[in-house]
Amino acid sequence: MKLKLCTLLLLCCSCMSLMAQSTVSGTVKDESNEALPGVNITVTGTSRGTNSDFDGNFSIEVSEGEILQFTYVGFLSQDIVISKQRVLNILLKIDSQQLEEIVIIGYGTSTKKDLVSSVSSIKAEVLENQPVARLDQALQGRATGVRVTSNSGSPGAGATIRIRGNSSINGNNNPLYVIDGFIVGSGFDLNTLNTNDIKSIDILKDATALSIYGTRGASGVILITTKNGTESPIGKPRISVNHYYSIQSTANEVDILSGEDYIDYMNEAGQFIPGDSGFGETDPTLPLIFDNRTEEFPTTDWIDLVSQMGYVQNTDLNISGNSEHSNYFVSLNYFDQEGIVRGSGLDRISFRTNLDVKVSDKLKTGVRFNLTHYKREQNKVNYEQIVKNVLPVRTVYDDYGNYTGINPVSSSSERNPEADINLREDHNLNTKIISNFYIEYELFENFKLKSTFGAELSYEKRNRYQPGILPEKIIAGTGGWAQIDTNFKQSLLNENTFTYDLDLDDHSFKLLGGFTWQKTNNEYTQSQADGFPNDAVSFNNLSLGDAELYWVNSEYNQRTLVSGLGRLNYGYQGKYLLTLVGRYDGSSVFEVGNKYAFFPSAGLAWNIDEEDFMVNNDVINRLKVRASYGIVGEQGVNSYNSIAVYNNTTTIFNDQIVNGIQLGSVPSEGLTWETTKQLDLGLEIGLLYNRISLEIDYYKKTTEDLLLAKALSAQAGGGTQLQNVGSVENKGFEFSLNTTNIEKKYFSWSSSLSISTNKSKILELDGRDFIDLQSTGNQGGTSARLIVGEAMPVFMGLEYLGTYKNEDEIIADNREGMSFIGGPRFKDLDGNGIWNDQDIGIIGSPIPDFFGGFRNTFIYKNLTFDIFLEGQYGNEIFNVRSQTSFYGRGEMNLDSRVLDRWVEGVNETSDVPRAGTSTSTFNPNSTLNIEDGSYIRLKTASLSYNVPIDKMNLGKNIQSLSVYLTGTNLFLISDFTMGDPEVNSFTAGSGFNSVSQGFSKAQYPYATSVTLGVKMDF
Repeated sequence: MKLKLCTLLLLCCSCMSLMAQSTVSGTVKDESNEALPGVNITVTGTSRGTNSDFDGNFSIEVSEGEILQFTYVGFLSQDIVISKQRVLNILLKIDSQQLEEIVIIGYGTSTKKDLVSSVSSIKAEVLENQPVARLDQALQGRATGVRVTSNSGSPGAGATIRIRGNSSINGNNNPLYVIDGFIVGSGFDLNTLNTNDIKSIDILKDATALSIYGTRGASGVILITTKNGTESPIGKPRISVNHYYSIQSTANEVDILSGEDYIDYMNEAGQFIPGDSGFGETDPTLPLIFDNRTEEFPTTDWIDLVSQMGYVQNTDLNISGNSEHSNYFVSLNYFDQEGIVRGSGLDRISFRTNLDVKVSDKLKTGVRFNLTHYKREQNKVNYEQIVKNVLPVRTVYDDYGNYTGINPVSSSSERNPEADINLREDHNLNTKIISNFYIEYELFENFKLKSTFGAELSYEKRNRYQPGILPEKIIAGTGGWAQIDTNFKQSLLNENTFTYDLDLDDHSFKLLGGFTWQKTNNEYTQSQADGFPNDAVSFNNLSLGDAELYWVNSEYNQRTLVSGLGRLNYGYQGKYLLTLVGRYDGSSVFEVGNKYAFFPSAGLAWNIDEEDFMVNNDVINRLKVRASYGIVGEQGVNSYNSIAVYNNTTTIFNDQIVNGIQLGSVPSEGLTWETTKQLDLGLEIGLLYNRISLEIDYYKKTTEDLLLAKALSAQAGGGTQLQNVGSVENKGFEFSLNTTNIEKKYFSWSSSLSISTNKSKILELDGRDFIDLQSTGNQGGTSARLIVGEAMPVFMGLEYLGTYKNEDEIIADNREGMSFIGGPRFKDLDGNGIWNDQDIGIIGSPIPDFFGGFRNTFIYKNLTFDIFLEGQYGNEIFNVRSQTSFYGRGEMNLDSRVLDRWVEGVNETSDVPRAGTSTSTFNPNSTLNIEDGSYIRLKTASLSYNVPIDKMNLGKNIQSLSVYLTGTNLFLISDFTMGDPEVNSFTAGSGFNSVSQGFSKAQYPYATSVTLGVKMDF
């Protein structure tokens, strides 16, 4: 009876519930009365929901008093409280804030819709919580037209950034950095900037964006905006704590021949002789070089010895606040990294204060202040030497427990990596302050005056000491060696601008004008002492060195830049846009008569989606075409280029060593700025209410009057003279695609794809056909050139044909007595039997056909999974190590490819040279050095969880709580044989190194990282 009663009661309750719910139906449209398919419709606080169909229709069960929420990408959400309605006709309004994305440009901002220029924007959430010390390490593949190549995996190591290709030979190819309006230059130390303090990055690429920076804009400009307090709730401070810990291990180790295999190879090579025929044979009667493989010659894995598990720990504490009249952001950061190679690391602490105050309705003021101090432990180990020279048959210690210091094959003195780690001292100390103060006054409506006063002060010191107990020092008997380098930099900037915004019915005007002044001083000193009798005080007392071996050097340079600038933005009905920009720069580095130059640009854009014929288009929501053309400059020359510079030297006079001077460089004559003329054509499309956004750019830029330091003849006084010698062209396409693939109540999926191309070509070199850039040593000859009509640069070498298989091939090549069966064979273009620079040709280029990145973000309830791939295709790498490791120089490490070498009667079809055939002969650079540099890398994969604090009763004390797990550099697809294909052995300085990219010499390896972190807001 009780069971029947309970059942009846449940049925009654269910009937009442069903009676309380009713069906609500209707349609969802936009403001143009077009149906919206796929709109998310949910009952707030429940799991019930539905989506509108293709015609915008929907139907859902709902009770009175419940709230229906309508959400759709690109539109404002709308909540409806249900009462007696049974039919709802919903009209969603476009979210203008989403459409009017704000973009930072030089000396101002613009909405994306009104922007005529080509600008790539990267938001903070893309950069946060990556276990890197520097901003540039987090930019790879994130922006179109921007190619980023890490120089090394060492903690604090920088990257080479090229925006739309190389534009200079001896000048500057690095972008200009501007932090919160302060111009810090192209050589700014990004180790002094906390990545988690950054709010946004905007990269200026075309002439209308760049010419506002005049003579410093030719290589692109990166605008960095740090966080403020405007995102904090009004009247309540927000405290945020973010901490992560990362473990790191070596990714993609270099493969070196093991000790046992090395011994086998050397024994085989030791029994090779030319023989009576002169074509090569094996003499088994000759003694083996290593006659006891294991007992007498124990082996060492040097790479494993110097490697370790590294770590990164990072803690951010910041306080921000916002009110009607002010906002502030204060942060403290501690970053600590121990590298994956022992003895390397970075320890940094930074403090930032950003403050904005509205003094009155007309007056605003504010300050940006950043203080950073770090210590960077330089890599004590010469990693390139380990890969190239330190043999696996060499032990760490000798029989007496002392560090070994002799190469067991060549018997020459050689560094000991273990001794280097334990005994050498080498670190950088850097303290930097950047402060920028502004005051802004509205003189009358929409007319504002603004003055900024900024300063950058930095003190850098490098301490190095090589103790006398290092094995190579003991062998040489030279005692300890110490060197101290210091550099003090002071940069002062004053900018005074006005802006005026005027709207006249269908016409809108935005006018900018101003005057700027910047002065930069650098004072450098270097002190060195040798012959220390003991190592008690290290570098702390140079006077303990041998007085006859003291060496000091000092330098001072100063440069000043004064400028006038202006920009006019005009719009008609929001459809037709015009931008005119100009900057007049005067630089102290050029001679009188050439100190000033004007850099103009103009751009046009047409917002086609604003036309009447596009109003009822329910597919295309945004359509804009734009074009720009202008001139930008480059002043990347020495401060005292317009006067003769002398270098110190020594000479013998009356049997005494005396100091003297010699001509270093001749004053430039008629030298002009490098000027880059750039055309940009752009197309922007938004489809399906901007669920699909596509941006395409084509650019062509020509740099004229290239700067080159030309060597002068002895008759002309020797030295070098900077001259304008030629021109180079860069052109390419940039594609950026952003899509919202799925947008449901509990699940969303969005994607971002960027692909860029760049093709460079040398147009003219002052009448010369080519300029040699690099010769990488080992008797290989020229390895890179600039050639008129070719890419900038190209690799040079002979064509490797494999190995000689018989006597006839050697005779046909006129190589009798010089080559052997099984030995390397190269194409002899002139047929004279000699391999030299007369036989070289273009064998590759480091410039990829395209590069880019692909990001996917998946959100399910409180879980977010973010995965990012980046890569490049079509570039070549010049493997410098092949010059010795492939041909079998016995005193150096060998490539594992020699395991498949030519062996008589066993492997006579191999194209890997026979052991002993080329150990001491000239082997030119060739196609053998060239490897495919294409790769795809899983750069980051991150899983984060937003903890539901309300459900856990934490909401009273904590505003938000999230935990995240991030993997970095998780896998790599590449055919490169020497570790990681992301290489740049010649770092991104000025001179030929600036364009000599794509060389691999076994740099400090990159790391795979796994990071666990937590972030809390109070």
